Amino acid sequence: MSFLEKISITQFRNFTAETFSFQSPVVGITGLNGVGKTNLLDAIYYLCYTKSYFQSRELNNAQRGTAGFRIEGHFGPEQIVCKWKEGKKTVEHDDVLYEKVTEHIGKYTAVMIAPDDIELINEGSELRRKFIDGLLSQSDPYYLEQLLAYQKYLMQRNALLRQQGGQHHIHSLLDVYDEQLARHGAYLVQEREKLSVRIPALIQQYYGILSGDAEQVGLQYRRCAEPGQLFTLLQRSRQRDVEYKRTLTGPHTEDWLFTIEDNPLKSYASQGQKKSFLVSLKLAHINWLQGLGKKPFLLLDDIFEKLDRRRLLQLFSLLQQCSLSQVFMTHTSADDLLQTVHPYYETVQLLPLGS
Repeated sequence: MSFLEKISITQFRNFTAETFSFQSPVVGITGLNGVGKTNLLDAIYYLCYTKSYFQSRELNNAQRGTAGFRIEGHFGPEQIVCKWKEGKKTVEHDDVLYEKVTEHIGKYTAVMIAPDDIELINEGSELRRKFIDGLLSQSDPYYLEQLLAYQKYLMQRNALLRQQGGQHHIHSLLDVYDEQLARHGAYLVQEREKLSVRIPALIQQYYGILSGDAEQVGLQYRRCAEPGQLFTLLQRSRQRDVEYKRTLTGPHTEDWLFTIEDNPLKSYASQGQKKSFLVSLKLAHINWLQGLGKKPFLLLDDIFEKLDRRRLLQLFSLLQQCSLSQVFMTHTSADDLLQTVHPYYETVQLLPLGS
């Protein structure tokens, strides 16, 4: 079983140079707001996925006034080092540099539950695509390969549309891009559909426990086209794409509708119902990873402040049934954390920050 024994963080967010050691499968990170509790969780997440959960731009992860950062983790005898400096990212496993950063994805997995997750429901489709793509990339390296290829050709096609506008000679080049987008996109649609068939039952299972079977919730995949029809779809959209100077249809525009009693969750659910749905979605994520033989790290950021006590106790009860490598959770009060968690976990290591 993977176990993070030590992490060293240099120039990452508010950490100049810090090392933390972990001796327990359950770690409570405590301290006042602003001391770096969430940043420590994000550093652990970074070791698993070579990216931040909260920041899309690497420059924003580097401590102010510095040109880069370094995160080193010891998972038992294995060492992972992630470095970013002046726009270049490298990842090492036991002092051996990965040729491609993507080779590391799937080796260690993590599931984060954070206050900002509410944006998955309330904001636009891009966040939901990233969530689904991330889930599938963790379980299927070929999916990640196809996703990156699709994104590369999409960027090139859009650049051509912007630069050349409606000139006639670009159509032969667009045909080439359309073929590539259709080829790589077909696998994305196929795997997204498989996941979207299985995961709604898991979400409902967990939501039923959290809510006392109060409502029916669901997840509906809004597919752009059948996998074999993507090339035709792009061809039909050609004139409109040229006019708007961007690719207006394809897997990069797809979405998932979260529902409650067959109505959009965003518009019809209360804040409590949304929180229960999000926790259920993350528990379904854990279940999915376990089905693939993986034991994820669970990172719980500030959930004591965001969930009422009933939902919190139900969550910990459900987590006892999960196979996890390690649990890390943040809270401002050490006493409150211990009182809540001890009925479910006998040994909890407290890690006070800023003391």
